[in-house]
Amino acid sequence: MSADLTHTVIFACDAGMGSSAMGATLLRTKLKAAGIADVTVINQAVAELESDAEFVITHSGLTDRARHMAPDAVHVTVENFMATPKYDEVVETLRAQRA
Repeated sequence: MSADLTHTVIFACDAGMGSSAMGATLLRTKLKAAGIADVTVINQAVAELESDAEFVITHSGLTDRARHMAPDAVHVTVENFMATPKYDEVVETLRAQRA
């Protein structure tokens, strides 16, 4: 595998439960439907992000904190974890990495 491939997507919210868990479940379903099986999707509190995170999805109110915690990650900002076209964009980004 290439080092440029994303292996883990992290949904980060304040507590690391609730909204980020629901968003993570939605993205897992979309990745499975797209045939992308080599990406792990997890949820956690933004305060627990590690600096080596690869790909982070946060609500717009937490993006600055997430960027500070994981400055080298790809960051995607959403307004609503449950209803956003951004997940389709994430799937396409991950698919393009693997092409």
